[in-house]
Amino acid sequence: MAGFVSQRIGVKDITRNVTVPNNSKAKLMYYLSCVKTVIQLDDSTLQRLTDYHNYHLLTDPETDALLAMVILFSPDELLGKVFFHDEDCGGRTNQFFELSSVSHMLAVTDNILIGGERKRVAKVMFFKRSWLDNNYFTPLRSFQGRLQRMARGLPGRGSNPRPLPSPSSPLLGSSSLHRFSDGCCCCCTIS
Repeated sequence: MAGFVSQRIGVKDITRNVTVPNNSKAKLMYYLSCVKTVIQLDDSTLQRLTDYHNYHLLTDPETDALLAMVILFSPDELLGKVFFHDEDCGGRTNQFFELSSVSHMLAVTDNILIGGERKRVAKVMFFKRSWLDNNYFTPLRSFQGRLQRMARGLPGRGSNPRPLPSPSSPLLGSSSLHRFSDGCCCCCTIS
């Protein structure tokens, strides 16, 4: 887990423009791609699960694996560690930054614990709430029935989904990391 104890760290904007197909599966694949950008994930199968332009090529077992991965790397696991809510993303809905330098008064660990495993972190992402709704909560709701069947150990495909509850607002409370125009961040203590 990243723990910021001082005031500033240098960052480099590494955001790039992408076009994500208007499809729930593609959006979840894009979400996982964003996770992969900020956390070092070495699993070679993730290449296929993050190729959101070819979402239609995923098999049913791969779709089940995608759903399992986006739940494993859910926003509540990443918020305040590598994902930070910020409604000012430079005219975008999300923005990526590479941790480029650390001041001498700052203590940062370069890994976090997710699903019982340590993952390397060298980047962070800021996002607007609309980005999270559009690329995680709304598309995940479309797979509600499949997720329920997966949880019962049944094949994932089927219909009759019931809506997921709306995301809670405490998840997206005020950001613990604030950006400045000079490429630095002002940080508060994150536990």
